[in-house]
Amino acid sequence: MKRTKFWALREEIRERRRFSQEQWSYEIGRKRQEKTSLLLQELKEEGSIHDFLPTGDLSFQDIMEGIDFFIVYIDSTRYKICPLSVTGERWIGGHQDRHPEIPVIAINLSDTSAFVKNKIIEVINNR
Repeated sequence: MKRTKFWALREEIRERRRFSQEQWSYEIGRKRQEKTSLLLQELKEEGSIHDFLPTGDLSFQDIMEGIDFFIVYIDSTRYKICPLSVTGERWIGGHQDRHPEIPVIAINLSDTSAFVKNKIIEVINNR
């Protein structure tokens, strides 16, 4: 059931992207993902996180669970995983309604790297 719903939603999203007049919105979302990925890499190199894994565009985790990244961090002596969703301010409320268990941060393309990194660290610290 869930698998069938996933495939149907995935095709619907692909069609909307192909013919949408809101291509700019998808492009901004892609840029948010890229910015977040770069900053997660910096956090990894700084030793603030152990690793991270992007879920992939239109993956099951992306569509059905609202997860864009899995962040691996060390909490005292254990490895832990924190899911993370990245979106714009306009869509944060809807995401929280659909996926209340997934931490979500709003990122504007004009946000500084330090500001976004602090948001990510705050999510991890509140787990």
